[in-house]
Amino acid sequence: MAGARIELQLDVGEASAALNDAAAKLSPEGSRLLLSDIGEYLLRSTRDRGDHEVDPDGRRWRALEPSYRRWKAKKRPGVPILKFDHHMLGDQLSWQLDGDTAVLVGTNAIYGAVHQFGSRDPNRGIPARPWLGISATDADEIVALTRDHLLAAFSGPAA
Repeated sequence: MAGARIELQLDVGEASAALNDAAAKLSPEGSRLLLSDIGEYLLRSTRDRGDHEVDPDGRRWRALEPSYRRWKAKKRPGVPILKFDHHMLGDQLSWQLDGDTAVLVGTNAIYGAVHQFGSRDPNRGIPARPWLGISATDADEIVALTRDHLLAAFSGPAA
């Protein structure tokens, strides 16, 4: 991914174990298909969280600073947090396969990392508003997708 890439390594327990098990049992093509489905699912999930202005744990993002909120209300009335001209970081969100065992989800927006982690520059004052990550619901869906792919792989072609 061009621009900024945020790589998150999360311990998602059952989802991680299911993925490791699937990777060992699926063919390389089957593994790529599973990871592609996971990538597509995570795109939707991440965009949905952006629409609701929450992090992967369901916590609301910190509100805009009052001075910026007033400026934005004047220049772009009604446009939510992390959106400007009705575009969002998530509009540039994409996924890509990293071999046969991983899917990367990120953005080519150069300000993606600043919004994920906040600005370290005290003069900028941008707080973290995490938007990338895997929620508990996402982990459950990854397990379900993995189960579906394994069942399809072992049941053979439909009669």
